Amino acid sequence: MSDLKNWALERRGDELSWDGCRLTDLAREFGTPLFVVNRHILEESVRSMTGVFGPAGLQARVFFSYKTNPLPEMLHVLAGSGVGAEVISELELRLARRLGLGGERIIVNGGAKPEGLLRLAVENDTDMITVQRFADLQALERIGRELGKKVNVGLRINPGVRGRFFSFTVSTGTAKSPIGFVLGSEDWKQALRTIAGKTVFHFRGLHFHIGSGIRTAAPYREAMRNTLPFLEDARRLGLFPEVLDIGGGFNISTLKEVDLWEAIRLFAWNKPQRPPRFRSQTVLLGEVARACAGILGGYYREKGARMPEIFVEPGRALSASSQLLLLGVKAVVERKKGRLAAICDGGAMSLSHLLLSEYHSIFVANKADGQTGRRYNLYGSLPTPLDFVAAERRLPPLASGDILAIMDTGAYFTSLNNNFAGPRPAVVILDNGGPRLIRRRETFEDIFSRDTILSEGGR
Repeated sequence: MSDLKNWALERRGDELSWDGCRLTDLAREFGTPLFVVNRHILEESVRSMTGVFGPAGLQARVFFSYKTNPLPEMLHVLAGSGVGAEVISELELRLARRLGLGGERIIVNGGAKPEGLLRLAVENDTDMITVQRFADLQALERIGRELGKKVNVGLRINPGVRGRFFSFTVSTGTAKSPIGFVLGSEDWKQALRTIAGKTVFHFRGLHFHIGSGIRTAAPYREAMRNTLPFLEDARRLGLFPEVLDIGGGFNISTLKEVDLWEAIRLFAWNKPQRPPRFRSQTVLLGEVARACAGILGGYYREKGARMPEIFVEPGRALSASSQLLLLGVKAVVERKKGRLAAICDGGAMSLSHLLLSEYHSIFVANKADGQTGRRYNLYGSLPTPLDFVAAERRLPPLASGDILAIMDTGAYFTSLNNNFAGPRPAVVILDNGGPRLIRRRETFEDIFSRDTILSEGGR
């Protein structure tokens, strides 16, 4: 069984508690499925993230990826801890502004950006608008002139890191990826010439983002080495980056993204995913920081120039472990050869498809772990095996009414929520020793209200 201490969980008798709150009490009061956010763990994640770059000799700022978990209460906690906003949509930018963040604490990323997002970003003097298409640069030039404003622009590059066989972790940073300017390409050269030749632009720097769920510093080391020729190209045109944004993609110790081979094993032969090998996130972040300082420091010392400020864009690494999901067991069924299945009130199709592609530790909130447990396949309540929770998990004997705690659901679970099988779950936060509702459970009327035939005034 996984160590409860990895999530600051406590077992008091049979009951599982988090930050002093019994999980079964939360399930009774607010119902299941239910997301539970732990403010203390979230704030500790910020301290761990921000504490590794200074000792490596780097000046760094952290921007949370809003797409990872756009819960306003969670974002408010992060903003209060000094974390900025990394946004990819007009919705996220407006959310950051509603939460009181000034433009200097917001960076804008994303692919082909709509006009509305670009205009809003320039109007709010956001710290850096990162583009990866020449067409967006042209649009920003026009918008900047119309508004009479300088445009803080950055360029997203493709560092061409090597792909890993069977693994998707660095897919956005490989040469096969369509994302980012490629060294030596005409688009890259044209983008540099345009920024250098237009007074409307303020060149902030370069950005790369190489993937997700990365567990070692090696891909970051490779990406930073491959960034040096891009820096040289910029310097030749008199463009000196003030910022190098190294993205995010850092995995956490207790969560693992399933690779292609594990997915085949799971769906072809019902073989369970392998749990992650525990490795301190602080160790990983420290290795990344030292690699960044070593490679960039050597380059800038040789040039006799000042190193740029480092921007970091963690999503999962900041928020995943600060949120869990409570599911209720509705039925237990047995099939041939004694195979057991537990049917829950949420799963991959009815809550988040990430349950299909990630390994999450699972505990029974109302029964202590014991040596007499049995193996269960866990599913949601939809009549399809794709409404999946986990395969072949050894758990205490389950029965209807039991409560399961699915750990590390603070990354993409709420942002990818759906109401395929019914209203979306409520969210509570544990703050100062007690639970507080921060998002009410969606109602049937909420769902019906957008359809004119069903809403008030419809025919």
